[in-house]
Amino acid sequence: MTQGLDWLEQASRGKFSTEETPTPAPSSTAVGTGFYPRMQKTANRLLIGKGQTVTITHTVAGTYDPATGLVNNSLTTQTGTGAILDYSVQQAGVFNAPGSLVRVGDKQLLLSPLDTDGAVLTGPSVGDMVTVAAGTKYTITQIKEVSPAGTVVLYDINLRGV
Repeated sequence: MTQGLDWLEQASRGKFSTEETPTPAPSSTAVGTGFYPRMQKTANRLLIGKGQTVTITHTVAGTYDPATGLVNNSLTTQTGTGAILDYSVQQAGVFNAPGSLVRVGDKQLLLSPLDTDGAVLTGPSVGDMVTVAAGTKYTITQIKEVSPAGTVVLYDINLRGV
């Protein structure tokens, strides 16, 4: 595993703890100053150092226009930082079992909870499109929020090539 992502990998599996008192989630898009907002900043810093910029595109279904015969969808985009990893052999053996939602060729995205401006991301949704720096596009098929005490410190996302 890449050095520096150990904490993120453990966090995505819920394998970290703290003796500090949890701080409630920030009420706005600004990042607070308690323990978990600091963990958001730590995850973001590690991912900036070891990851890449990703663009998340969310499509909101619009209304049907009978004059044109088209549905007027709207797109919203956000830019964040994440590390795209291959699943380990152990994970692939478990996840690729019949009936699993993870398929051969899927990728794991460890996504910072902060956008590139440092504000809190709007949580991604299943079906959103992720475009990485090299232009490769993926669809989000599963999302796991690592959110002790209600503050998201990391998104662990399953990606599938388009």
